[in-house]
Amino acid sequence: MSVMQRLASWTLVLNLPGFRVVHEARGTPQDPVRFTMLPVPELGICPHCGHASNTVHRRHHSQPIKDLPLGDQAVELIISTPQFECLRCRRFFTLTYPAVAPGAHATERFLAHCARLIDFADIANVAALYGVPERTLSRWYYDYLQRQQQQPAQPLQPITSIGIDELSQKKKFRQFVAVIIDHTNRRVLDILENREKDSVIAYLQKQKDSGLLAALQEVTCDMWDGYVNAALEVFPQGVRVTIDRFHVMKNFQEQLTKARREIQRTLSPTEAKALKGTRWLWVKNWDNLTERERSELAELKQRFPKLKELAEQREQLRAIFEDRNINTAAKGVERLQSWMKQARQLGLKGLDAFCQTLTNWLDKIANYFVSRSSNGRTEGFNHALRSILWRAFGMTNFNNFRLRALGRFGRPAQA
Repeated sequence: MSVMQRLASWTLVLNLPGFRVVHEARGTPQDPVRFTMLPVPELGICPHCGHASNTVHRRHHSQPIKDLPLGDQAVELIISTPQFECLRCRRFFTLTYPAVAPGAHATERFLAHCARLIDFADIANVAALYGVPERTLSRWYYDYLQRQQQQPAQPLQPITSIGIDELSQKKKFRQFVAVIIDHTNRRVLDILENREKDSVIAYLQKQKDSGLLAALQEVTCDMWDGYVNAALEVFPQGVRVTIDRFHVMKNFQEQLTKARREIQRTLSPTEAKALKGTRWLWVKNWDNLTERERSELAELKQRFPKLKELAEQREQLRAIFEDRNINTAAKGVERLQSWMKQARQLGLKGLDAFCQTLTNWLDKIANYFVSRSSNGRTEGFNHALRSILWRAFGMTNFNNFRLRALGRFGRPAQA
């Protein structure tokens, strides 16, 4: 095979758009193979006068540029960039090429590959794998994510439902960020640096004015005043604010535990000892109990009638949320009010506290029955976002965390 044929073969193998191989250099087997690349065709449009020119004034050879490896063989490119002379306006200009990442000694496809690996690993390990200093790869990576965010968005369905929840970026310092989830397209829409009401209002108003949330019909969230009031101020009409049913049940479980302890304090030491270690029997759903656990719970209910009544209130509340015949907010309000009337008759402080919480948020909680929307997807994304923090052993830079989160989960999920 002649030299020209070999170089033509390497051009096909490397498949770098807009370039052909003009030279190949090899050192030891441990050294990367270096290919000198020439842009094709050698033609440029003068940015000053718009005239086409193929007159090359001189050439600039780049520093080695990282590219995708060939098997286990590292590859570096030397880009021979021409400086053109415009014969019309007698000025000089140099073109840039999309295949080469700006501000980095790497190709865009190499950085895309690294980004995919970082999604499931961390920057340090990927840097070690490809022999790039960790700080250098970190800078390349976040610059790459920033460029990706600036790319035109692919066509999406109009956003009709979003979820809002907080995530602790720094638990030690109780630093919370607000996560905005696009339920319609199943993606992370954005992450705000804090969960303050004013920040949420500013973001929602900006997206409403831009038209991104023009078709919004529902906002799901937990019982956090800042989220609820922000949504109501920005969307005073035509948008439902729905309190997530699972947060309601979580709050009830907490109050149920307090009520159970309240009952236990009235028992004799022998009876209280019999209840020790049975907490999960009382709080788990009946469907999730084993036959043995159901038998144990039935015996406990028979022995402790007050606790039996408490457990039955829990099952009745859960049954209300599971009842598909309740399909309007008005019916939901009616059923929940009826449940609260029965629950208050037990005379337990814990249940009274939950009923007061339920009363305060009743209309927003009852909106669940309209479309059965929850913040489940939001919680799922939050778990995935926490995995980024776990793999990085924490991230103190909010902008880097946001870029990494949007790069990984900002794309619409495939159906």
